[in-house]
Amino acid sequence: MSVEVSIVIPVYNKEQYVRNCLAGALSQSFEDYEVIAVDDGSTDTSGLICDEIAGGDGRLRVIHTENGGVTAARRRGVQEAKGRFVMFCDSDDVLLSHALKNSYEAMIANGVDEVIAPYQNQQGVMFDSGCRGTIPAIDVIKDFLAAKNSFPPNCATLFRRDIILDGCLDIPRNIYMGEDILFHIRYLAKCTTVFCIEQCNYIYNQGISIHPETHLQLNYEQQYDQLLQESLQPIWVTIEPYFRLHQIKAYERLIDLKQFNVYDDYYGQLKEKLDSTVPLADRFAFSLPPRLAYYLIHCYKWWLQKKKK
Repeated sequence: MSVEVSIVIPVYNKEQYVRNCLAGALSQSFEDYEVIAVDDGSTDTSGLICDEIAGGDGRLRVIHTENGGVTAARRRGVQEAKGRFVMFCDSDDVLLSHALKNSYEAMIANGVDEVIAPYQNQQGVMFDSGCRGTIPAIDVIKDFLAAKNSFPPNCATLFRRDIILDGCLDIPRNIYMGEDILFHIRYLAKCTTVFCIEQCNYIYNQGISIHPETHLQLNYEQQYDQLLQESLQPIWVTIEPYFRLHQIKAYERLIDLKQFNVYDDYYGQLKEKLDSTVPLADRFAFSLPPRLAYYLIHCYKWWLQKKKK
C-alpha cells in the first residue's frame, strides 16, 4: 500500500542515538507516511533496537544489509520506499514532530520539486539560508558550490522520489566527504524550483559523525570534481564559473593542510580562468605562491573560528 511520504534513515553503529531518532520520526503530526531504517551492517546493537521498535509500530520497516556506506543505505531505502516523497534523517539526529506536515503542505501548495527548512544543532544554534518562498533550484546549486553552507545538504528537506531514482544516488562508496552535497546538486540539476519554509524541522547533533579534513587528498578532490562536473552538465553554461569557485575553495582547504604540491599538480590550470565571479580575497590568495598563501588562508580560518565563538 502506497503512502505520501517515506522517511529514510541510514543506520550504522548509532546505538546511543537511534532510539531517540526513531522516536522523532514516529511522532510526526502528519499521518500518511512510513519510516524505513536501513541497518547498514551495524556491529553494535543498532539493528536490534530498530527491530524492537518495529515490532511495536507497523509504520517502521527495517532493512538489514551488508555494510555499503551511507549513500548505498539511502539508495536502498529510496528503492524500497512506497512514498511519492522522501525525507532523509541521519540516525544520530532528530526530526521535529511537525517536519513532514510543514514540508508536505508547502510542496503540494506550491507545486515545487523540493522543500527546504532551517535546522538547528543540539545547542540550539540555527542554520538558515534566510530564503523564503519559491526560488530557482540553480540558486541553491550556486550556494553549495560557493561553500556558503546556508542550505542543508540533505536532511530537513523534502524530495520527490521519482527524481531521486533518476541516478541521483549513484555515487561511488569511496566518495565519503561531500557525498550529501553531490547528491543534492545532482537532484537540483533536474529541478526547476524549490520552496523555503521558515519553521525549523530538524535537530542536527553536530560533531558526532565527522571525517577529519586531514583525510583530504588531491586524488580524492580530482575524482569528486569529475563526478561533480558530470552532474552539472545539464546547466554547465550557466554554472561553470561557480564550479571554478568550488575548486578554489577546495584548493584553499588543501593548502591549509600544507599540501603545497596541489598547485602544480592540478589547480594551477585555474589561474587563467579567475574572473570577477571569484571573490577578490580568493583571487588574491590564489595569486600567491602556495607556501605564502598558507599563512593568509590559515589566519583567515583561525579568525572565522574565533568569530564563531
